[in-house]
Amino acid sequence: MLDVAEDSYGALVRLVYSAGLDRLKWSEVLADLSSLIGRSWIALHGHDISRNVNLGFLTHNYAPEHHSSYLQHFADRNPWNSRAARIPVGAVIPSRQLLDPGVLRRTEFYNDWIRPQEDIGTGAGVTLFRDHARFLRLSCNIRFRDLESIEARLLGLLEAIGPHLQASFQLSRRLAGARVGQHYQDALQLIPEAILLLDHTGRITFANARAERLLRGPNAVATADRRIALPDRSAQQALERTLAAILQGTVGTGGPIRFHAGMSPLVAELFPFISEAAPIRPPLLLLLDGLPTAMLILRRPTSPLGNGLQVAAARHGWSPTETALCGHLLAGGSIRSFAEHRGVSIHTVRNQMRSVLEKAGVRRQSALVALVASLGRSPELD
Repeated sequence: MLDVAEDSYGALVRLVYSAGLDRLKWSEVLADLSSLIGRSWIALHGHDISRNVNLGFLTHNYAPEHHSSYLQHFADRNPWNSRAARIPVGAVIPSRQLLDPGVLRRTEFYNDWIRPQEDIGTGAGVTLFRDHARFLRLSCNIRFRDLESIEARLLGLLEAIGPHLQASFQLSRRLAGARVGQHYQDALQLIPEAILLLDHTGRITFANARAERLLRGPNAVATADRRIALPDRSAQQALERTLAAILQGTVGTGGPIRFHAGMSPLVAELFPFISEAAPIRPPLLLLLDGLPTAMLILRRPTSPLGNGLQVAAARHGWSPTETALCGHLLAGGSIRSFAEHRGVSIHTVRNQMRSVLEKAGVRRQSALVALVASLGRSPELD
């Protein structure tokens, strides 16, 4: 459950997407996130497990000397890293599930780096990127004495903001650090996926070269007047609902939208487009036709979970619908978006989710993710 004021959360989401287009704003994201969590230490950090070396360490609330000592000595002694490397992208995992606190307290890392910093040995994190050897993770540390008062709010906030962070980071990574201002069209041509910018009516205002190929031929994803039109009716309706949410200023993500263009499976993701060239916020967007207000990414589906979902379904006796729900959530979707895609009530899907958790013997979605990940054999890590 999200225990944060709606306007504060909305401001954070908008800032997250701004950071995707301007990497200099990631420091502001960490600061705002920390203010919503409470007393916390935030780090956006990368690690190469094969070489056991740090790939970057952007922090908020860490003292300069602790920031430096991590880079100089403790990065290769962080016991969370080897475990974090196997966590699926988008999964929110409490620190105490990643590594037992009793084991942590016996390490040099804890005694010489964690404990001197007000004993910040607990918290949670979410993985934003992972390949065969590297990962990027947002880690939020809190003091052990604050666990009871802060952890629930921290987990709820990370589960809500996680899909936005993941999408924004992927955009930032594909842009290779380019700042998107008045020349955003040139920058978006660098992204290997199909990118389309939409105005508030769903009309396409820009498409990169890869997207243009999807706008032509018998399986086109747009009408003759260049309005987005996905071939699958339910997918198109889900896209329209997400665009409406962006225009209303709620900027909520509905999760990945899956459909087929001819025989090719595709995934659509829609999120706010906020750049120096398009600084206007809702509801004034409705007054300006042709102004890019949302970015649509079309990509091939991928699975970071190996065969873990199928193994878990067989082991715990999930029905096909329950398995599909679990897969939807693990891919970054939500209970609401699953209900909308299936045309059933959110109450029905919540009951299905409770059944999935009960059969698996866990209580939280984060524990379910950890369970599925532990059963899968990801070819990226083997």
